[in-house]
Amino acid sequence: MLPNWRLTLGARAEHNDYTGTEFLPSARLAWKPATNHLLWGAASRTVRAPSRYDRDVFVPAQAPFLLAGGPDVQSEVAKVYELGYRGQPTPDVSVSVTAFHADYDRLHTQEVSASRTFVFFGNGMQGTVRGLEMWGSYQALPTWRLRAGFTRLLQKLELKPGSNDTTSVSDAEGSSPSRQWMLRSSLDLPHRMEFDVTARYVSELPLPNVPSYVAVDMRWGWQPRPGVAISITGQNLLGPPHGEFTAAATRTAFSRGAFAELLWRF
Repeated sequence: MLPNWRLTLGARAEHNDYTGTEFLPSARLAWKPATNHLLWGAASRTVRAPSRYDRDVFVPAQAPFLLAGGPDVQSEVAKVYELGYRGQPTPDVSVSVTAFHADYDRLHTQEVSASRTFVFFGNGMQGTVRGLEMWGSYQALPTWRLRAGFTRLLQKLELKPGSNDTTSVSDAEGSSPSRQWMLRSSLDLPHRMEFDVTARYVSELPLPNVPSYVAVDMRWGWQPRPGVAISITGQNLLGPPHGEFTAAATRTAFSRGAFAELLWRF
């Protein structure tokens, strides 16, 4: 191809005892319009093959069963498409932006038998996930670097015709935050010392309901001599304790904490 274009093609075949051979192709095209700028796109197919738990689990171990495995469970499939830009507009600034879209099929569900006496695993869910990831850094001073990141995630899942699962869609859509951002300051101090501050935000989770939160962490480090490093870290320094996952009844609240570390390499 032309000197500033690059095409990469790949394929992998994986075999498992439950679904046979899975074909996993991928393609990536990159264009470098200038020395410090890169545009790229990619497409790939990936799968999650069934495990023994998906196919062969029975609860209880003897009939009559409440959970009777998933004898017909197939591989979950994702077709993923990505577009991205990575560049260095100025010597002090670096930027990376990636947009992605994924089509999912045959996602894992828990179905109720026609007799209503037991449940079994199936592939009754499908949907799309799309989003945006942005990262950047700025060298404000020779000893001071700023970094920032942002992630946006949109999910749309639905049951396929014939599925009677009542929880998998809400569980899957509610387990990942739709927005996250991070800001980090890294400062090099005299006498081989450093000081870092990180602020991060995570949006709420709908199911189970977990409120959004902002957390701030700080770290001071010192290297008195080669091979020896000392650091003190404070976590969740601002705001009240917050949860990050699981239902309120079993949720652990993360509160302020301080940690000291001594690293000595012989």
